[in-house]
Amino acid sequence: MREIQGKAAWVIGALYVGFAAWSIYGAIWPVETYAFRMIHMAFIFALAFLVYPYKPNAGRWTLAPDLILALLGVATIAYAFTDMDAFLRRSTLPEPLDMFFGVATILLLLEISRRMVGNVFTAVVIGFLLYMIFGQYFPDVISHKGYDLDRIVGHSYMTLEGIFGVPLSVSVSFVMLFVVYGTFMDVAGAGNFWLDLSLATMGRQSASAGRGAVITAALLGGPQGSGVATTMSVTPIMWPILQKAGYTPNMAAGLIATGGIGAVLSPPLMGAAAFLIMQFMGIAFWEVVVMVTIPTILYYVGTLFMVELEARKFRFAPPETEAKTVGQVMRTKGYHLLSIVVLVALLVVWNKSPELAALGAIATTIVTSFVSRDRNEWLTPGRIFTAMVEGAKNMLPVAVLLAAAGLIVGTFTLTGLGLKVSSIIMSVSGGSTLAALFLALFASMLIGLSLPITATYIMTVVMVAPALVSIGIPMHVAHLLCFYFAVLSEVSPPVGLSPCAAAAVTGGNPFGSMMQAWKYSLPAFLIPFFFSTTEVGNSLLIVGGNGPDFILATLTSLSALFFLAMGIIGYLRKPLALVERILLIIVAIGMVISPIGLSVAGLAPPGVGVLMLLYHLWTSQKPVAGGSPEDVGRQ
Repeated sequence: MREIQGKAAWVIGALYVGFAAWSIYGAIWPVETYAFRMIHMAFIFALAFLVYPYKPNAGRWTLAPDLILALLGVATIAYAFTDMDAFLRRSTLPEPLDMFFGVATILLLLEISRRMVGNVFTAVVIGFLLYMIFGQYFPDVISHKGYDLDRIVGHSYMTLEGIFGVPLSVSVSFVMLFVVYGTFMDVAGAGNFWLDLSLATMGRQSASAGRGAVITAALLGGPQGSGVATTMSVTPIMWPILQKAGYTPNMAAGLIATGGIGAVLSPPLMGAAAFLIMQFMGIAFWEVVVMVTIPTILYYVGTLFMVELEARKFRFAPPETEAKTVGQVMRTKGYHLLSIVVLVALLVVWNKSPELAALGAIATTIVTSFVSRDRNEWLTPGRIFTAMVEGAKNMLPVAVLLAAAGLIVGTFTLTGLGLKVSSIIMSVSGGSTLAALFLALFASMLIGLSLPITATYIMTVVMVAPALVSIGIPMHVAHLLCFYFAVLSEVSPPVGLSPCAAAAVTGGNPFGSMMQAWKYSLPAFLIPFFFSTTEVGNSLLIVGGNGPDFILATLTSLSALFFLAMGIIGYLRKPLALVERILLIIVAIGMVISPIGLSVAGLAPPGVGVLMLLYHLWTSQKPVAGGSPEDVGRQ
């Protein structure tokens, strides 16, 4: 980011506050749809060019050209307001000025995407634009007649199907408010509360340090809703504790990143993709929260199984200092939970919109901040200004990504590419649910190599979800599958932002840290299959639905995650033989398609796993240390 000081810094600060305040204003007083989204886009253009130079560490002389680009970006939005009704009616036959400002909008959006999101994502967006123009030259299975520039500009710039479509709507209506809520909590000192609470619950055992890292990431991640942000918040705090326990730099970075990635799944805030689910499916935000609750719990349970077994294997040291008790933490800082209580109550009890719920939570955070004994945590007007600025800063890259993603979504709506890809998946899978799920996982992993989680979800949901629905998977399951696979793409090698960021703090190797994150999250890769392959598993997404099915699905999931963790770590009370590890992994995978039940298929996999577990315990006279992480090749 460009270093800005003096009066210019105050101007940028005012723009940041206006950027956040516009979403707050729209949540309180209804604003016409086009105006609401377009003014949000004007703020994005103004801030992006002024704050992010064309390359890192660019000289001061680049500010003048960027100021011109920022003004041009704002002008492309102002032009639409000169006669909005006529502007919208001309979308199928744009006039020369429409073409000029439309092309300028697309080019400027591509440039700020390059600066803030990255070259690879921008290249993907350009690829989709080229596909719209030269569709007739692509293979027959995905080809189309090709569209002229005026049709593309009209669709992308002058309707709600492109730049100003669903992704930007999610940005201005929901994500901004929840990001600002997270920064308000942070400025009010909630981060220290989550840290103290997690350390109070971790105990003094060999697994306590690793357990504390996971719990801290889970508690911090809920309000932050960002994997990288959570990882970078937790790593400086937990790395010294993990290091004293015996974790290597790569192991610590991988473990914290795994916990941080779970933040994108964690209610009540989650990431931007969760709000996209709400918009795409036309359901209430609370329904999305309910859908992700059990899968999120299973994600962290699977990670904790890995932590517990690995601690047994390497005999990690317990924490040296005694943390506060849970009671002490709650008595002194428990008021930070009130805003979350208000958020949930507004969503569930009073059935309010997510926007009003977020505003209620923000207001509660401001009021409860004055309970703190530390005056530096009081949300006075000055600190509210700071929180607004920080929230808008955190939001700006996300907003740019969502705006650019609108061009991708516009490609699918204009060309019908999603239906074509879905038919390919149907053809290749032969109608098999498992085959289609593996194809969906592969597509998400492939797309996730170059794109952030939100962009990965947007692309996979329009390509993969229709194919999954056509083979009998319920719509809500298909959307959550795409969401979950998109999240897991963040920890899959060879690209992973969170473990690389954590490695920069721990001093680990980025790729080695990524492999460790993949190891810790491997049980999580089973979870999407739990809730999608069988009707029993579907009940995991409907808390309070069919009771017996929910219990069977939960028992199956927990058992399979434990068996898989044992197979991966290779230790319980003593090292497991290679054959035992392979059998346990097979048992875990088998339980995905055969939930625990009274049938032979439902009893066989868990039965084999339980027999192996009993045999292992019977032959283990006492715990046998597996050595240090260095001795066992850092796993």
